[in-house]
Amino acid sequence: MTSASTTQSDIASMPSSSSSLHFFPSTLSIKLDDENFLVWEHQILATIYGLHFFHFLDATPAPPKFLTQSAAESSIINPAYVHHQQQDNLIVAWLLGSMSSPMLTKMVGLRTSTAIWKKLTIYFASQSRARVKKLKLQLKVSKKDRSISTYILDIKKTVDSLAAIGSPLSDAVILKPSLMGCRMITMGSLHPSSPAQNHTLLKK
Repeated sequence: MTSASTTQSDIASMPSSSSSLHFFPSTLSIKLDDENFLVWEHQILATIYGLHFFHFLDATPAPPKFLTQSAAESSIINPAYVHHQQQDNLIVAWLLGSMSSPMLTKMVGLRTSTAIWKKLTIYFASQSRARVKKLKLQLKVSKKDRSISTYILDIKKTVDSLAAIGSPLSDAVILKPSLMGCRMITMGSLHPSSPAQNHTLLKK
């Protein structure tokens, strides 16, 4: 039974007897680069939420290093603090291991999973708007002096890229450059998030 002098913070910081470190898989199917943050993030968060580890990413304070002043004076470190630091280091290694080499250079000097996650959030938020504008312009100016299959493929790549960074296009927006460039296509061949449809688009 917990003594009356034990605080709620002390209880929260006490490690469970069944607590153990979680070791992540050494590799992931997707390596983070400038083009695939949302897809990569979805993969990462599925694991993080499944393990109830999001507090390592969202700046939730770690357990105190020392539970009491007496412990600090005697250098008796809180076991929960040690466990938290160890698990955080394993998450850091896992996150870094899931990044491409160019992305890793942006993480130099970051020692905690919270710092890494904050850096990624800020970086990709700043990149997103400029990239959306660039891709939409690219869609409008797609060259049409090529074969139909090549032209459709280029449009689909741009549409997929926009969807991958959280800015999917409506069918109406996709139609405009498509109609200008080829005689007949289907929305299913262009749209990244819907199955092939029976909408046949004919050049006027």
